[in-house]
Amino acid sequence: MRGVTAVLHGPESTLGLGRLLGSSLGDGDVLALVGPLGAGKTTLVQGLAEALDLPSGVPVQSPTFTVCNEYPTRVPILHVDLYRLGSLSEAEDIGLVDRLFDGEGIGVVEWAGRLPALIPPTALWIRLEHQAGSRRVTIAERDGGDLSWLIDQRTPTGVGPWEESSEMPWAVPSSH
Repeated sequence: MRGVTAVLHGPESTLGLGRLLGSSLGDGDVLALVGPLGAGKTTLVQGLAEALDLPSGVPVQSPTFTVCNEYPTRVPILHVDLYRLGSLSEAEDIGLVDRLFDGEGIGVVEWAGRLPALIPPTALWIRLEHQAGSRRVTIAERDGGDLSWLIDQRTPTGVGPWEESSEMPWAVPSSH
């Protein structure tokens, strides 16, 4: 199996998927998010932060203009947006390469398809797409890692069921 695919019914199910991931991830894990504007990337990060006990009053917002936000959760989250970066050297200049490979906290990279060389090989790639009033999510590991840990968990309301997929979320070009 290369990955798994499911349909997300509404924003609450996208938050639920983020919570599910947050209950399973830890230091050194990286999520590489791809998908068009408005597909739910930041909503997924909001659910992830909630599961990791984000203090109330701390907003989770897209880092499109700041490039990087950090959240003081139980396992710190580094939330990166590559939408405005043009090259790997720009990412290196601001320290993103070091941060994503340092093994501290959870890295979440929106628009990861713009600079795939920046993403660690063990990252979990997640593609979110619009689909007739809902969203479709595809999840895979580039190195072919086993996703049974995800499939075996109780699926959040409005998500699923998971289906095996031969799709590669990182191979689809990101569009603005």
